[in-house]
Amino acid sequence: MTFSAPVRPPAGRARIARATARWSRRLVVGLVAVGVLGPAGASWPSSVVLAVAATGFLAGIPHGAVDHVLLSRLTGRGLGGVTAVYAACAVATWALLRWGGPVPLVAVVLLSVVHFGLGELEAQPGARGPVAAVATAVAATGALLLPLARSGAEIRAVAAALSPGLGAVVGSDGFRLATTVTWLVAAGVAGVAAVRAGRPVVLLDLVLVGALGALLPPLVAFAVWFGGWHALRHAGRLLVAEPGCATLVDAGRTRDAVLRLARMAALPTVAALATLVVIATLTVTATDGAGSVAEALRVLLALTVPHMLVVLWIDVRSHGA
Repeated sequence: MTFSAPVRPPAGRARIARATARWSRRLVVGLVAVGVLGPAGASWPSSVVLAVAATGFLAGIPHGAVDHVLLSRLTGRGLGGVTAVYAACAVATWALLRWGGPVPLVAVVLLSVVHFGLGELEAQPGARGPVAAVATAVAATGALLLPLARSGAEIRAVAAALSPGLGAVVGSDGFRLATTVTWLVAAGVAGVAAVRAGRPVVLLDLVLVGALGALLPPLVAFAVWFGGWHALRHAGRLLVAEPGCATLVDAGRTRDAVLRLARMAALPTVAALATLVVIATLTVTATDGAGSVAEALRVLLALTVPHMLVVLWIDVRSHGA
């Protein structure tokens, strides 16, 4: 989603977008190289897969940590009240995911896919026409769709821990084939559209995301993409949405803007991490690696719902301005 500010000069936004895109590509290239030159994905020790995945998920938490601040400033409502509503929405979502069965989980996952796809579409604009736009959004989530299609033992175990029976669905031949074909078709349409539109960088991103999803262990691929690609690019958009940060960016003080955003996100991030630790401690054993990652995913999904709503509201507001 975009975080356009009505009077924000485009130069600063473009500079930040290029920087975050460049660093996310470097990270993915490095990890894909490890996957190709190092051990095959199937031989990665489960402990390493789970540790890297947990790191990626945790790295993605800060990118939504200032939602309540932005919402408060844009609506003029008190920060305390906005924070309380935001937290209540996250807690209610977590409770539904924990005890509501598979329906809330499927709904939140589908909403997350839409959120990720639209975020990537905004990060790399240029698709012409609704078909190309939809294809680009779907193809950009290759680090989610392809890992699901490959569904290694760890990701099936995490799926089963999230909801009984989900592991079997994720591992079924029909699901894996449908997911693979969906991504391939979307990537083909999006790639052709990118070339015709003179946007080779979009094609590059699709290739990198596809390589990440196809070559690294499935759980690692998505977690790394979430923390080192989606979250990083989203944070770049925040730098031109938060008024104080945007002012610093416009003045050429990008480092100060990043530090300001980091300070704003620090306390909410610590609170989210503390909540995650408490919930994981109460609900899973120390030896249940898949259960721990599943609980981390459940909390992240719960935080994603108010995050998606805030992003959507800001996007609609900015486009309507």
